[in-house]
Amino acid sequence: MVGEERHVATTRNISLGGVFVETTTPLPLQTRLQIRFRIPTQSEPIEVGGEVRWVEAGGVEQLPGMGIRFQGLRAREVWALNRFFQG
Repeated sequence: MVGEERHVATTRNISLGGVFVETTTPLPLQTRLQIRFRIPTQSEPIEVGGEVRWVEAGGVEQLPGMGIRFQGLRAREVWALNRFFQG
């Protein structure tokens, strides 16, 4: 969520540091936003702040989208993500 505007996109390449979000309408660099996503190892969605760190226009071998760095993951979310990565 950016301000009051909600966007739906596909997450790719997730890590404890952040996520790549596939979208044809990436946000400008340094945009701060709230991200909400689900993983199978946690019943509640993860909601965390983030900042756009890079943007990909897309091409033959690259999907269009943006790289978002997480800001403020809580301990339970780190635990759930680690379980997800091990699965």
